[in-house]
Amino acid sequence: MSFRKRNVDQQPKLPAGSRLSAYNGQLLISTGVPSLDDILGGGLPVGTVLLIKEDRATSYAPLLLKYFMAQGVVSEHHCALATCEEDPVDFMNHLMWLATSEADDDDDDTSSKKKNLTDESDKLKIAWRYSHLKKVDSALKARQSPALTPTSAPAPTPTPAPTPAPTPAILPYCSQFDLTKRIPKSSLEEASVTLIDTPMTSDYHTLLNSIRKVVVEENFSSALPAPTTARKILRLGIQSLASPSWQSQSPQALFQFLHALRGLLRFSFGAAVVTVPAYLYEPHWIRRLEHTVDAVIEIESFAGSPLHQDKPYTQNYHGFFRVHKLPVLNSLLPPSTKLSVLSGGGSNDLAFKLRRKRFAIETFHLPPEGGVGARKTSETTKNTSSHSKKTVGCGSLPGKKDPLEF
Repeated sequence: MSFRKRNVDQQPKLPAGSRLSAYNGQLLISTGVPSLDDILGGGLPVGTVLLIKEDRATSYAPLLLKYFMAQGVVSEHHCALATCEEDPVDFMNHLMWLATSEADDDDDDTSSKKKNLTDESDKLKIAWRYSHLKKVDSALKARQSPALTPTSAPAPTPTPAPTPAPTPAILPYCSQFDLTKRIPKSSLEEASVTLIDTPMTSDYHTLLNSIRKVVVEENFSSALPAPTTARKILRLGIQSLASPSWQSQSPQALFQFLHALRGLLRFSFGAAVVTVPAYLYEPHWIRRLEHTVDAVIEIESFAGSPLHQDKPYTQNYHGFFRVHKLPVLNSLLPPSTKLSVLSGGGSNDLAFKLRRKRFAIETFHLPPEGGVGARKTSETTKNTSSHSKKTVGCGSLPGKKDPLEF
């Protein structure tokens, strides 16, 4: 029996900005947030719909949608946007952009932690042997993205040789973005973007026909013959679906739309992120909506909530991050049960914080009781209070402490 070496050139190549899951071999794309990719099991599977429940008082859900679209521009994917809440052109113009270096990653807690470690008063006194152990970081950071330019040609050799062909650009899977930077106009003009027209009189049926037109005309459907050019990924973003701005002919129109959208993306190289104002509807209606999509997450902000007001953990986090449903394709269990660092084993104790330059999801930890800067009672005060009342014990003299007493 003979074995043949596989030819790499003859193997089918993956679309740019994607990778295969180590759990079930599913094609994945990044959401633009490394911690969210980890929760989903490495990324958002192609052919799925991610539903984000919006918060009442904040705009964190549209921020995650901007991360999703900005990552698509960097990975040279085709981005399609539908929104009735704001001008889609303004939405794309306000996308965040790449961080130039790791110095742009502002970790406000890191500088304060380093300062506290140098302070002699904050050193551990009880468990002193744990002070030199490595600290566990509850957050995930994106790796520095490789350059988006072709690699340089090798140095010429003394012997004459043919000029090597230029290496194609290496597109990143998950980039590191800076919220203080905006996407350049040149990059937005070169990107493949489709702004779906959504007039005030449009309904879900019209929106579905517009999405189907993009899938068919741009050759994203897997049922059609493969295009001669390199295959691309479609990123579909829908902002504030089911809000009062959208017209609905019947109460079941939204469920029919999501069911049809899910079936359309199953046989196409594309994924969708949809935000829904869940606070406008009853819980049982939202539960029915969750069955029509593949993944559901919720952002519960502390802003404007009397339940979390004046709580000590509000100083470290801006809200809870709830995971209600994870995508399960080609497997019985979601990949995050074995691949996720933050939510491995089904843990859902997650919180998020919005810094000046980035959005991060971390494992929720309660702060120390009383706070870090709580004043400690001195030993002299304790001794004075404990012996303020003179008592005579067994084997002790009046006014003297018995060495056998604890």
